[in-house]
Amino acid sequence: MKRLMGWIDRVVETVVIGLFAAMIAVGTAQVFNRYFLNMSLSWSEEFQRYGQIWLVFLAIPIAYRRGMHMGIEGLRSYLGESGRLWFARFIDSLWLVLGGFIAAGTSQFLGVLSTQRSAGLNLPMNWVYMGVLIGALYMILIGVRRLAASFADDAAINSASEG
Repeated sequence: MKRLMGWIDRVVETVVIGLFAAMIAVGTAQVFNRYFLNMSLSWSEEFQRYGQIWLVFLAIPIAYRRGMHMGIEGLRSYLGESGRLWFARFIDSLWLVLGGFIAAGTSQFLGVLSTQRSAGLNLPMNWVYMGVLIGALYMILIGVRRLAASFADDAAINSASEG
């Protein structure tokens, strides 16, 4: 299971890196074409806008998994060891709820967008916003993993102290 989760993490991070590199390449090509060849790419702005949606909603769970989002350290510092553990679980639960709401709302939104196409790239608009749903589901997966690890660590500590 741990191996599968590591693979999923690497795939998502690779997609984010690849997407970011593609956005830089397309932006650079657009600037080059506009200023040196005096012709503009008709689709580059749309690609970068839609790429930004995917990039943001896939990077949010990556930062969450790595513990890089801002925390409430002032409150946490007043808590004891047990309080910090339960506070972390509470925060992870909030991430789960947020991911659930985003996933549910996006699922409904994607149904409406399935009949629309983008102007420049002619992509189905539900593909464009699928990154929001994938990011929300990945966020839920990370929240479940963190909560499970938290309770597993707590159980291991309690069994070691009893034995």
